[in-house]
Amino acid sequence: MRLGLTLPWRGEPEAARLAEAAGLFGVLVEPDRPGTEMLAAGQVAAATRAVRIVVRVALGSEHPVTLAEELAVLDNLSGGRVVVLASTADLDLEAAAEDLQLLRDALGARPLRHRGRRWTVPAGIDGHVAPASVAVTPEPAQIDVPVWLHGGRAHELAALAGLPAMVELPERASAAARVQPAMASLRGELDADRSVLIAWARAGATHLLLRAEPSLIGEIARFLAPEVAMPGFPRVVSESPLPLPWPSAT
Repeated sequence: MRLGLTLPWRGEPEAARLAEAAGLFGVLVEPDRPGTEMLAAGQVAAATRAVRIVVRVALGSEHPVTLAEELAVLDNLSGGRVVVLASTADLDLEAAAEDLQLLRDALGARPLRHRGRRWTVPAGIDGHVAPASVAVTPEPAQIDVPVWLHGGRAHELAALAGLPAMVELPERASAAARVQPAMASLRGELDADRSVLIAWARAGATHLLLRAEPSLIGEIARFLAPEVAMPGFPRVVSESPLPLPWPSAT
């Protein structure tokens, strides 16, 4: 199981740098208000080099093609590190499915046409000569941008689309899932936090995003990551004092 960090509001770049230095797989950008997620994610992309940037976006909040364009720019800025966490928000299943399909088609870097209940692409506005199809520019850096689902309709939509859905409780996990993201909160109590991570690992979660204070990143890397990344890791090794620095030649 790979561990990531949910970034704090207004402290995203520095916390992301710490998470990357600690070897965490990714960071989750959750905006403090709608419409700021791309700005915060861009700051994280500029501050890091390798960590995955999971961006929570709400389906239905804007046109899926516009959202795809913003994500494609972010994917290029980050060098192909974007993971989309698409929330179903308040949409019904049919509306969420249409928004998701159009978003994925637009991220596919191919010309597209769409006519559905909610959206028509190209729009075909009266008095405007529309092209036969449209394409997102620039194309995403990744050939296939990963999409995870979240929200009240996530599991229903995941079954239709064949995508991973975010799991909130270990008992809802399935050990057979190839990619199974989850979220958990840490309290800063080592034994209790170990129990939480071990329960998720045993349930079959593959990626666990942790809600934790950035001050706990060192603890996560040293005491918690070995428990789930290397089963059987001798705890005495992680709990022993760090070695003294090697004497310098000067």
